[in-house]
Amino acid sequence: MQLLSSINNTNITLVSFLNLTSDGIAIVDLEGRVIELNHKFEEMHGWTRDEVIGMVLPMTPERDKAAVFHLYERIVRGEDVLGMECWKLRKDGTSFYADVTISPIRDEHGEVIAFVGVERDITDKKKAEEQLKESEERYRVLVETSPEPIVVYRDDVIEFVNPATVKLFGARNPSELIGRHITRFVHAEDLASLPRQLRELIETGRTSEVLNKRLLRLDGQVIYVEVKVVPIKFQGHRAAQLLFRDVTDRRIAEDALAEREREFTRVLKLSPEPIILLRDGIINFANDQGIELFGGMNEGELIGRPIFDFFCKTYHPTIVERMNQAIQTNDSMDFIELKLRRLDGNELDVELSCIYIYKHIDSPLLQIVIRDMTERKRTEEMIRRSEKLSIVGELAAGVAHEIRNPLTSLKGFLQLLQQKNTVYVDIMLIEIERINNIVNEFMSIAKPHAVQFVETDLRALIENVIYLMEPQSLLFNVQMTLHVDPDVRTIYCEPNQIKQVFMNLLKNAIESMPHGGTIEIAIRQRENDGVSIRIVDQGIGIPKEKLAKLGEPFYSLKENGTGLGLMVCHRIIETHNGTMSIQSKLKEGTVVEIEIPVK
Repeated sequence: MQLLSSINNTNITLVSFLNLTSDGIAIVDLEGRVIELNHKFEEMHGWTRDEVIGMVLPMTPERDKAAVFHLYERIVRGEDVLGMECWKLRKDGTSFYADVTISPIRDEHGEVIAFVGVERDITDKKKAEEQLKESEERYRVLVETSPEPIVVYRDDVIEFVNPATVKLFGARNPSELIGRHITRFVHAEDLASLPRQLRELIETGRTSEVLNKRLLRLDGQVIYVEVKVVPIKFQGHRAAQLLFRDVTDRRIAEDALAEREREFTRVLKLSPEPIILLRDGIINFANDQGIELFGGMNEGELIGRPIFDFFCKTYHPTIVERMNQAIQTNDSMDFIELKLRRLDGNELDVELSCIYIYKHIDSPLLQIVIRDMTERKRTEEMIRRSEKLSIVGELAAGVAHEIRNPLTSLKGFLQLLQQKNTVYVDIMLIEIERINNIVNEFMSIAKPHAVQFVETDLRALIENVIYLMEPQSLLFNVQMTLHVDPDVRTIYCEPNQIKQVFMNLLKNAIESMPHGGTIEIAIRQRENDGVSIRIVDQGIGIPKEKLAKLGEPFYSLKENGTGLGLMVCHRIIETHNGTMSIQSKLKEGTVVEIEIPVK
């Protein structure tokens, strides 16, 4: 108490204001016994003033007391205020980390008579520092051991590199890179962009997307890298951390693959066959022949569309099956016959094959080869018709020979009997005349005479046929119109045969319009040095299932028809190296189109 009184007398201001500070304060004598403390000390340690007075450094762990007394000794020897950071004890045995400042209390002679200890709880700060230290250590270990190159960059200069960066640039140690200008390692073609991008990212504090750049090793070799730029603080300055990934091998492989794909595409483009490439059933390539087959003008009309858009739904399961087989067997599939629906809505007979190319990112690439079978089908049909004609011709020769003579005799005797049994004989004569007409048609098929082609004015020939057919057309209330292009040239043909074709076709057209209508006849000059004749009627039309059989012997849509008329027409047109096609829709009419070469 005598010491406390002395202190109060010596430094009454300090004691008076002990309780005004937010720090814990304890006054100890030269032996470390507590002689005074403030309310904050009580709050921090959990002791009351009466409990702690006289105790020797109760707030200091035993392991730290020697260090505290060492500070006391230094102050006694003349040093002034000293500080330390250490653990402090609470009454309940727990501890906290404190920043402690020790200063002397002197008497009127300047002698140290006591010490004032000021404590501030910095436990949270200490934990944060420890966590930061641990984080920095983890970061250091991660950076040092990272297999990816990492660079710290500031003011266009390399400030730090990890071992992976040293290896990437072919250096022996970090000193060959640190301190050097970044532009030394940037490819000439990226020199204008990369430094500028780095400065902009550092200034704005934005993390970059992945940048694809080319760098130079110390030996001058070009390397391809992906760069991610992350703005950071480095030694108190704005900087950037550059995360590199060496993609040189991948880039070389990609370039080689791209070159192979360019060669592959070139081969496909030059292929004479229509070729389509599919990924997941979607068209992503079509060569010129494929575009033309689909009725397109450019690749953009097909790219991105499902292949199934161009085939009837009934074909979809078959196409899918073939595609799956090609993928599973890693091979090509045999051709299958389908009908292709072109962009203009028309249908083509085609055959399709599916070939597995390769798998890219779990998506198989398939090559589809499509062949137009129109010409082949037409040729096969011509052969079939020719074979039928040949058979019918042989049959006709025999039948005509066997029945013509009896028919002549029957007709003669009936004419003698006509006066007595007029009605019945007339009916029999009509039927015999019909049989005779059939025999005549047989003869025209069985004994084709030598064809003499002469230069013929097609317009004049058709006008003559229209004139001959006019009486019949009037009976059916049918009008016939003729349009001839002014540039239509004369053709070489057998006029009587061509006339027979037009008379037959016009007769059929007239008879298909029992309620009247119009027949349009158009003649046009083709670019391929041929002539097109188009006959359009407004008749009842022909069902689709019957259209394919037209022209076959003894198949006719007329009640008393023989089917030989259209067969003869087909044969005459084929003899002239031409083609004849028939299209029809029920209740709309029929279109017959003939193409004949000029010579």
